Amino acid sequence: MGAISDKIDNLSVIRQTLISHEMIQAGDGIILAVSGGPDSVALTHVMVELKEEFDCWLIIAHLDHLIRAESGKEFEFVKDFAESVGIEFYGEHVDVPKIALQKKISVEQAGRIVRYDFLEAARVKFGAQKIATAHNADDVIETLFFRLFQGSSLTGLTGIPFKRGNIIRPLLRLGKSQVLDILTDRNKDYLIDRTNMNIETDRNFIRNRVIPAVLERFPGFRTPILRTIDLVREDEEFLQTLANKSYSQCIHKVGDIFEIDVLKMNSLPASVSSRIVRSVLFDFSGPNTRWSRFQIDGILNALGIPKKYARLKLPHGLTFVKDYGVARISRFKEQITPKYCLRISKPACVQIPESETYIDFKILEAPIARPRSPIDREKVFFDADKILFPFFLRPFEPGDRMIPWGRNNPVKIKKLFIDAKIPHVDRQILPMVLNGSEIIWVSGVKRCAGYGIEANTKHVLEISLLRKV
Repeated sequence: MGAISDKIDNLSVIRQTLISHEMIQAGDGIILAVSGGPDSVALTHVMVELKEEFDCWLIIAHLDHLIRAESGKEFEFVKDFAESVGIEFYGEHVDVPKIALQKKISVEQAGRIVRYDFLEAARVKFGAQKIATAHNADDVIETLFFRLFQGSSLTGLTGIPFKRGNIIRPLLRLGKSQVLDILTDRNKDYLIDRTNMNIETDRNFIRNRVIPAVLERFPGFRTPILRTIDLVREDEEFLQTLANKSYSQCIHKVGDIFEIDVLKMNSLPASVSSRIVRSVLFDFSGPNTRWSRFQIDGILNALGIPKKYARLKLPHGLTFVKDYGVARISRFKEQITPKYCLRISKPACVQIPESETYIDFKILEAPIARPRSPIDREKVFFDADKILFPFFLRPFEPGDRMIPWGRNNPVKIKKLFIDAKIPHVDRQILPMVLNGSEIIWVSGVKRCAGYGIEANTKHVLEISLLRKV
């Protein structure tokens, strides 16, 4: 009688979890992530019993990671299990260790990424609305300990969420013993992964050594810890709400680039700005990847330091660049300096290779309308009888120098870039204009000191920088 009572109680807890967290809507298709272990098998049996009540349909999905020798047998077990409960089966074999090696990440991390990619692909393939995983309350507590020992933000201490995007976790209010009760009451078979007993991994050590020791001293510890996690989650949700309100003020998306307003981000509390950065990273990589506090703090520190330029290479193929008040997070692209040397033998408008930038050379009869100041960045004038064709265009090279207008001594072009606050990304686009080996104009920045227009000038050389908008 007690067993039946427990079964009804456990089923009621799951039913209430589905309802209170609005996990399922009528007509939903649900992909069940089934490994063959007790948790996922229990989840399947419960969802089969509840599917008519919640008006949903089910698909069993199993991924063979090819990590262990017995994984093939587990694949066949889940396939047969799906047939026994009358649910369609979808499975794949993926060499996770090979992917981990290729991406230079741990096998555990690669397995997580591949697994959720597989489940999402199954959801799309079958037109389902949700993915259900079999995490239980003990997993939440293990995760809390794991993150505490590693060091964690408030976000990390919220444990495993009941819902995240399309993912739902109906068993999250049940402990491991209650999940096993579901299987015992129904006399159902499941697989045991013997590697879970190996305490070499940190999570298994917590599961098999730390939690049993805590349980011996504090037998009722699960309830207050779960209550504490709920309180932490409430605070986290409040801070995330603040971050969401500030997001649009600080972040501007242009194509596949997220631009960050440095001043506005630095004016926010770190508890808010860190969540904005994390949201941007998840927009790129998806919610199932892991971003460490170290990576988020690296971006925040780069935003906060006085240095005008900073660059960070991030995981998952991303890069962060701060350049004169604007920072960007984007897909990493190897910066290739264009190599060219264009000879200009007569007046012409010339396009700079691999850019939307043009340099226009004109000869004008003097006198002309009063030319702009020699410090004009977009257009310069020379005495065309003092300086003759041909001219040459090439990109900036380290060590380039010029005597700029108003100075008597050579100055490094790099210093001119810095003084004019030219972003690094533009420094290879703006061409140097040379007469012979002498730089006469750093286009868009400053001209040289010589060859100025005088009262007796008869012909004027006008050189303009044009940019296609």
